[in-house]
Amino acid sequence: MKKMYGVNTPISCPMKNGGEEVDYESLKSLCNYLIEKGVHGLYPNGSTGEMCYLTLEERKKVLECVLEANQGRVQVFSMVGALTTKDTIELAQHAERVGADGIGVVTPYYFKLDEEELVQYYVDVASSVSEDFSIYMYGIPQLAVNDITPALAEKVAQKCPNVVGIKYSYPDMPRLLQFMNVRGGDFSVLAGPDDLFYALIASGGDGTISGNSNVIPEHYVAIYDAYKAGNYELAAKLQAKVNRLIAYISGPNNMSRYKVGLKHRGIIADASVRKPLRDITPAEEKEYLEAIEAMNYLDVTKL
Repeated sequence: MKKMYGVNTPISCPMKNGGEEVDYESLKSLCNYLIEKGVHGLYPNGSTGEMCYLTLEERKKVLECVLEANQGRVQVFSMVGALTTKDTIELAQHAERVGADGIGVVTPYYFKLDEEELVQYYVDVASSVSEDFSIYMYGIPQLAVNDITPALAEKVAQKCPNVVGIKYSYPDMPRLLQFMNVRGGDFSVLAGPDDLFYALIASGGDGTISGNSNVIPEHYVAIYDAYKAGNYELAAKLQAKVNRLIAYISGPNNMSRYKVGLKHRGIIADASVRKPLRDITPAEEKEYLEAIEAMNYLDVTKL
């Protein structure tokens, strides 16, 4: 079964008309730009894609647009987690039907569920698609309320052979390391916290799903390339620069910041986010862009 590796970008969802409509032409432009910059995978409909503010039909069309733009150049895993098991299964089956390489499934959100409910959720979703269609669990307890422990991941992995790994977005390095022991060590682990990317791959993890890589994909690709080439000192220095950059890129209102950065780079036409998210103010935009320009955000070689 397919597994994600390296740099995977949870694609920002370009909007127009003040955030009322998805801008599919800008979405295609964003896909091409990310692929040209060397990312290893595209991950539409994630948190960075404002998925909880999109309709099911919009989420389906976003995935179809990404697949059309991609033309098989890199892997595409779509995040299909939704408020109900029924909607999650609908999106999962759609993703398999239209040709995605696999899916990510965030825990149910809002209501606090017990372990039995969470295990059953993943069993229901995993059994709704083919046995060889790859699924990643997705834990982001700071937003979704529900968490994934290594013990829970182990129970799901034993029941669902097509659950091949996890993206874990809480900044907990010991837990990320523990996930690597799931299913006897045959479990793919991806970092959500961008500042742990190098630490994770150096510890045996597979890569990252990085929201900030929308804006600075070449920096993340450079970290991975340096690590794979055995240049660990360079990889650490590149990670240090990324950490300085993301202090501004992923500050408050980061969905808006990503889009402002992408518009500034000429990739998308409009930086609007969907309400109730808010666009950053002109003053905030000025401070943000001046800060990353001062750090040579377009030049990977200047550390």
